[in-house]
Amino acid sequence: MIALSSTMSVKGRYDPVKVEQWVLEFWKANGIYDKVKKDTCSQESALFRFLEGPPTANGFMHVGHARGRTFKDIVLRYNRMKGVCVWDQAGWDTQGLPVELEVEKNLKIKSKKDIELYGVDKFIYECQKLVDYYISHWRKASERLGLWLDYDNAYETRHPKYIEAVWMFLKKMWDKGLLYEDYRVIPVCPRCETALSSHEVALGYKLVKDPSLYFKIKLADEETYVVAWTTTPWTIIANEALAVHPNEKYVKIKVNNEYWIIAEKRLKPLVSEIGLNNFEVVDAFPGSSLFNKKYIHPLLDEVPAHKLHEPSNHRILVAEWVSMEEGTGIVHIAPAHGPEDYELGKKYGLIVFKPIQKNGVFTDEAGAYKGMWFKDASKKVVEDLKRKDLVVHISEVEHEYPHCWRCETPLMYYADRQWFLRIDPIKNTMIEENRRVEWHPEWAGKRFEDWIVNARDWCISRERYWGTPLPIWTCLKCGHRIAVGSIEELERLSNRKLEDVHRPWIDKITIKCPRCGSEMFREPFVVDVWMDSGMAHTASLAQINKLEMFNNLFPYDWITEAIDQTRGWFYTLIFTSTSLYSRSPYKKVLCQGHVLDKYGKKMSKSRGNVIWALDFMEKKGADILRLYVTSKAAPWDNINFDPDETDDIKSVLNILWNATNFADTYMSLDKWNANNLHNDIKYLLPEDHWILHEVNNLINLVEKAIEENDLHIAARAILNFITESLSHRYITVIRPRVWIEKEAKEKRAAYATLFLVLTALYKVLAPFAPFISEYLYQAFTRKYGYELSKDSVHLERWSRIEIDVDKNQWSIVNNLFKVADEILALRAKYNIKRRWPLKKMWIRVSNDDEAKLVSMAKHVVQIYANVKSVEIENQSIHLSENIVKVCDKPYEVFIDVTMDEEAVLEGLARDFIRRVQMYRKELNLPVDHVLQEIIVYSPSQLMLKALEKHRNYIANEIRAQKIVVTSTKPEQFIHWNIEDNDIYVQVNI
Repeated sequence: MIALSSTMSVKGRYDPVKVEQWVLEFWKANGIYDKVKKDTCSQESALFRFLEGPPTANGFMHVGHARGRTFKDIVLRYNRMKGVCVWDQAGWDTQGLPVELEVEKNLKIKSKKDIELYGVDKFIYECQKLVDYYISHWRKASERLGLWLDYDNAYETRHPKYIEAVWMFLKKMWDKGLLYEDYRVIPVCPRCETALSSHEVALGYKLVKDPSLYFKIKLADEETYVVAWTTTPWTIIANEALAVHPNEKYVKIKVNNEYWIIAEKRLKPLVSEIGLNNFEVVDAFPGSSLFNKKYIHPLLDEVPAHKLHEPSNHRILVAEWVSMEEGTGIVHIAPAHGPEDYELGKKYGLIVFKPIQKNGVFTDEAGAYKGMWFKDASKKVVEDLKRKDLVVHISEVEHEYPHCWRCETPLMYYADRQWFLRIDPIKNTMIEENRRVEWHPEWAGKRFEDWIVNARDWCISRERYWGTPLPIWTCLKCGHRIAVGSIEELERLSNRKLEDVHRPWIDKITIKCPRCGSEMFREPFVVDVWMDSGMAHTASLAQINKLEMFNNLFPYDWITEAIDQTRGWFYTLIFTSTSLYSRSPYKKVLCQGHVLDKYGKKMSKSRGNVIWALDFMEKKGADILRLYVTSKAAPWDNINFDPDETDDIKSVLNILWNATNFADTYMSLDKWNANNLHNDIKYLLPEDHWILHEVNNLINLVEKAIEENDLHIAARAILNFITESLSHRYITVIRPRVWIEKEAKEKRAAYATLFLVLTALYKVLAPFAPFISEYLYQAFTRKYGYELSKDSVHLERWSRIEIDVDKNQWSIVNNLFKVADEILALRAKYNIKRRWPLKKMWIRVSNDDEAKLVSMAKHVVQIYANVKSVEIENQSIHLSENIVKVCDKPYEVFIDVTMDEEAVLEGLARDFIRRVQMYRKELNLPVDHVLQEIIVYSPSQLMLKALEKHRNYIANEIRAQKIVVTSTKPEQFIHWNIEDNDIYVQVNI
């Protein structure tokens, strides 16, 4: 081992930050991660195939990210301890809008036009710099968290070889006829001026308030109005038709001197909503009878271009998708702004009127609305309709509306020419493959299947800069197209060396058309950033020149990311993998819930409620963060992160620290080590059998929980074992044994048991809290059992304690602890403190064999419940005022609750001992240090009597040469109050 800058010690209080700094230095100095890899990755090793969901290299790691990365590390460390070779390549998502938007903000750029003016090459350079900066942060924060991944061979989606793998995929899709260009209505972010895919749209819905507008449209040939409804009044500017359901009944109603048409099923809701009191139904007819009726566009004067759209437009069409669940049963159709509208318009040959730019600003064709942003135009449209007496009712509706998943701008549906991947040829395979995946929780897999069933073709083109270039070249003269699958192929076809695979350099590469000899130019798009990470199953290996390992790694055993990745990474992974290999790329998926602030609100920089992971770890420690986010709830549930609650985790780890300190203190005094371990365990007492069995049960439970992704169950079990089984029960019971001054086999058996249990506990805790586990393993296990230990706890194998445990003794002790708990509850009822001894208890048993076992272990309940005498009986006990029944099961137990002067005096003596022991700790005195004298004064005769009666017992317990009782207060006294008895003490060291 290499010497470190500071020495280990388990004395004093647990300081997580100092402990973790020591461990980080220890791991680095001794190459522990590399040793673990070498130790587990022999040719015969089983393989655990993990695929890293790459964090986006923009922004810092917050505690929500840390939760998911902790889950990853727990599972990977556990598998390494199982002797499995873990494929743990790290990954970084480096391209796309997230990075572009931050660079724009840094450069104070507000639009795509500004990027062009600044220079695309300089802009891309800034993107690269920003990615480098954030990768550096993420690696530092991940390593500080204790996440062991292969960072030196991390995949980066910006890497040329990674991009080549994406090109390979796209070329294959082109060759199969699954990649195509089309003119469709797609969601567009007007701020980013680019299309989005359906899975990106699903990530950005927000609850907003929009206008709820009922408006009238006059029929051309009669004095009748149809009533339509919309929440997007701005789309009326591009209205070209109306749609009704052909098979539903519609009614004509008379309102004052006007006639209105609406669907019969929507009449009652409309009347209720708008408060229409006086109306008369004058006619009823099927929707089909309205087909082809012409109407006068409600904004004909404001948007003169509509006068040129007749006779093909401005008529009523029929569509069976018209809903009777909302509105009026009459839908206004804007083919440029609705997917269904566009398809209906295409069917009936409507003109697609698009008087708006991709940035959401209306053009000259919009007439009175020229220059207005689309959302702002809604207000003016309503005002104009009101002026023309065409508004039936206007109010607000609260509903989910899609926003850009990155810049949070409201989206706009917009007819445009984009590139798509077909899903229908692979959809059934995707569904079948998803059913083979083991989802945690199970309902997430069913939700994912619903998403796949309803998925549309994937719009993959983006009109941006920092991304994987779409590898399609088009001849401007004859229209011939070529898909390029590699850099080598592109350089061969163009006869040019590629300077950089990104824009703008790749845009300069032209190819001679093989058909007509003219120049071919690249389609000026980059690819949806989700395709980058979605190709990680293959591209991650291609980047590091290890594609030959693909057959060994694919499909991957386990992946985990946030639950919303059912519409993100999980989806794009299975889409690309099914397209290429007809297989799901993953076998098991663990979904992660989100981390909210302590009030249940989403963390965001704008709210100022983000807790940055690195800041938290530097203040409170990584182990505390890891155990808190793991134990608080099931991995797939959301949690409210309350920093104050993390102190509870520190308290538990401090208990483990103190338990180790306890063992270390007395083993060191007695110069015990594990060389004679096998001899010492021959003398185990019942409580030793109990704790050994309990720790094996813990190991079994944790193993099962990790295998089933119930990480919260595992973490809670470990924390509970530390607090209850180890500290509160076992150590309490064995204290009198380790306080024996002379050599004793029962003391050595306790040391052997402590050594086995603590070492096993460090190992089972290691995946969850790798720092404190390592530190205590080095400070304790290797100190007392060097020849039985490894260089690191993380080099240990996951295993149970191989000792023949007597299950009968375990069972008896288990039952006696239950009895003791009942006695403690009884003490609370009678207001008798635990330190005050009860006189006597009786345990009634059914036979001699049981009596013998209980007799062997009765000291457990005697010590734990603080009872002076325990008797085993086979007869009934006579109840009295002071002798009461404790319980019927697991044994019939009775106890004497008499508190006479003798019990009170002993209780006061024990309280005095506790105060002195605490004071010794404050002075950091060694446990074997003998005090010269204790000088005591008390005005309480009861207190003086207790000190006098138990003088020798007290002196022995507190290790004092003599106790002197005086009639006046000592000069340098400490004042204590014990049960309303004042006492003044001077401790001479």
